[in-house]
Amino acid sequence: MRRLICVGLMLLACAAGGAARAATRHAFVVGVDAYPNLGAGATLERPVADAGAVGAVLDALGYRVTLLTAAVTQEAFLRRFGRFADQVQPGDTALFYFAGHGIALQGTNYLLPADIPAIEPGQELLARTRALAEADLSAALRERGARVVVMVIDACRDNPFPRKGTRSLGLARGLSRTEPAEGVFSLYAAGAGQQALDRLPGRDANPNSVFTRVFVEQLRRPGLNLIDLGETVRDEVVKLAETVPHKQVPAYYNEVRGARFISLSGEAGREAPAPAPAAIAPSAPPPPSPPPPQAERPAPPPVAPVAAAAPPAAEGPASRDARSALFNHPIMLDSRGDNWLALRSRPSAREGERLRKLGPEALFTVEGSQGLWLKVRLRTGETGWVHGDYVGCCRRAPLAE
Repeated sequence: MRRLICVGLMLLACAAGGAARAATRHAFVVGVDAYPNLGAGATLERPVADAGAVGAVLDALGYRVTLLTAAVTQEAFLRRFGRFADQVQPGDTALFYFAGHGIALQGTNYLLPADIPAIEPGQELLARTRALAEADLSAALRERGARVVVMVIDACRDNPFPRKGTRSLGLARGLSRTEPAEGVFSLYAAGAGQQALDRLPGRDANPNSVFTRVFVEQLRRPGLNLIDLGETVRDEVVKLAETVPHKQVPAYYNEVRGARFISLSGEAGREAPAPAPAAIAPSAPPPPSPPPPQAERPAPPPVAPVAAAAPPAAEGPASRDARSALFNHPIMLDSRGDNWLALRSRPSAREGERLRKLGPEALFTVEGSQGLWLKVRLRTGETGWVHGDYVGCCRRAPLAE
């Protein structure tokens, strides 16, 4: 009997280990060239090719890719996306890529399916009900328990709806700046209010848009973390667009904890510590401990400790200025209340003493952890403990002299 029990426990342990390793990377890739209801002027040349190129690279990297480039009606999109979201399990990584037309309405970004009707100013409600809200898509993936959600939007072209007099439906061009939800990394082909080029003027033999040709190239780089991916894509697109000349500055917004340790290629970046990143394989969080008195929110997954006080420069934009580095910073502070994070002498809200108050702009590096508490070093060299619920990543700043 004892032998049977031991065998049973071993099988359970193996099953648990297999579950921990079962985290999967999913990708939903969409390209829309034609918008029949909006006329020939709304037709784009490259989104279908863009989606095909992105899907091929992600497939080679081991993603489970859902590619949608034909008959991308609102209903077809929502049905396919619903099936895609159902495949996402807690701890998985989910990447969403869209190439086509987009529009900003009242501060919200919408992606346009192929069957969007011709909509005039004053019909914003119709536009919202027939378009696809970007925030709803990322929220659906977060609700499924995805550890990391990456939204890549190559949809900041000219507004395809006709302008009537002095009024237009949404912004004349470009999308709005929107802050992503926690756990979401967003990368846009152009900054707020800017036009993203479908192609370079003249004879442009490249089959992909200006943004996507750069993005695909960077996807192939092993170990490039999310932060350096965003910065490298931005810098390279800017240089390419300036040859026209045209101003196109891709923007990225990060609310993924540990983003500098997460690579879309699935390989750890140079700065990653020895343990596998928590974003790739989920782990059970430790028992909750009382949060600091200045704020309340649910405890997220634990933060992996950072081995080095000052991260070494990686390949890409970070290496161009050896005097700068990535730092952690406080997040989720109550701007209507105290709006500070306590730096304490011990990893406890009740023991030890408060060394100082850290505001939203404070920068520091993480040196270790104990439960939900993180040991940090300020840029002045001072060390202490902060509660990990209120620590985000990453901001680039000059190193202290």
